[in-house]
Amino acid sequence: AAAWHGLPRARRRALQIASAAGLFVAAAALLSHPGPPREFTVRFLDVGQGDAVLIQHPDGTAVLFDGGPPESGIPRLLRRAGVDRLALVVATHASRDHHGGLPAVLRRFPVDTLLDGGDGTPDRSFRALLELAAERGVRRVRAIAPETLALAGGHLRIRVLSPPPRPHGPAPEDPNPRAVTAIVSCDGFDLLLSADAESEALLPLDLPDVDAIKVPHHGSSDPGLPEVLERLRPEVAGIEVGSHNTYGHPAPSTLAALQRAGVPTYRTDRDGTVTLTVGRRAIRVETDG
Repeated sequence: AAAWHGLPRARRRALQIASAAGLFVAAAALLSHPGPPREFTVRFLDVGQGDAVLIQHPDGTAVLFDGGPPESGIPRLLRRAGVDRLALVVATHASRDHHGGLPAVLRRFPVDTLLDGGDGTPDRSFRALLELAAERGVRRVRAIAPETLALAGGHLRIRVLSPPPRPHGPAPEDPNPRAVTAIVSCDGFDLLLSADAESEALLPLDLPDVDAIKVPHHGSSDPGLPEVLERLRPEVAGIEVGSHNTYGHPAPSTLAALQRAGVPTYRTDRDGTVTLTVGRRAIRVETDG
């Protein structure tokens, strides 16, 4: 106190103003932190060349399918969307651009359950993710079809269509065909998420009519996509893809197939995060781009 009163009046006033400003900024940050959306929401998060899809129920239940690459900044995107806790995190398969951002999620958010789509992979970074989940007390469930997880009092359901059980032995060299494929359903709305599993893996499945899809494998070239679209009949599609990626995603043939099928398509490289808000009569689409 003596040191404070010994300061010149102008200096004390400047410190008081700075302190008050700091308190105001802190209070504003607390007040500006958004809560859960009022309607069921799907966000194709812009994580660059990778996948991360956030599902939010109005009761606060949140589900994350993949977390993009390690440099995706996924925790910031989740905070911005009003996420404080995740009821379920789905690691669809062992691939840096899908599971790479998930360790940061597990370190920064309480997570109830991890749906493990690693398929027994020896990938060191994926194994490290599973070890981190165990350290943090996250319940681990292996992703084996058929399986259904019910959340939000049963209003939100995740039905795993693939992968089926496989014989004992080493994991397949290519994890993409056995990536977790699931139908996310909420009060009459259905979304197909298939990570990097393309038509060769999807067409043998019992594919229902859905409202929305994430286009498989960042929109890579897939000759069987037209038949997949014919069976799914989606009203809207999202492509998770990075700007100026070296893979040529999305492929012109994929964009052409979506156009011929009459599916309005949004892509994170141009539109930023794409948000679907499911109302009683329509799906509203918002973009950050």
